[in-house]
Amino acid sequence: MSFLAYLPGMAFLVWAAVPLFKKDHSWVSLHMEFEELEDKKQRVYGNIADLEFDYAMGRLSESDFTSIRKSFMNEAGRVIQILEEKKSSELMNRIQKDIEHLDPKKKVKKSGKHECHKCGTKNLVEAKFCMKCGEALS
Repeated sequence: MSFLAYLPGMAFLVWAAVPLFKKDHSWVSLHMEFEELEDKKQRVYGNIADLEFDYAMGRLSESDFTSIRKSFMNEAGRVIQILEEKKSSELMNRIQKDIEHLDPKKKVKKSGKHECHKCGTKNLVEAKFCMKCGEALS
């Protein structure tokens, strides 16, 4: 067969592979980080359950059990803290960055607040009525 017979197949492969190199993979890496941390948290929980089983079966002394359990609990707390920090900081930063890159026509207005003259509740700028008392906002 000639080289021309393979040309459509190679063109398809190039067409399929190009987006893999152009896409922004930060969502994928962020998701993978969260998955890894969730897996680690589950492993630590499993270790604690195994430790409690071993203690209940009499395979560990009470002092060993308490010291090992304390270290596992500290590790679980550390992983949970990292997860919460990453969720609140990296994810929110990423969402804000993506919003800033939206088409200007579709961009969401920055939320401001204005007070209801009747009850003093702070409402979004876009609101036409107070969310607490229902009074029309000017």
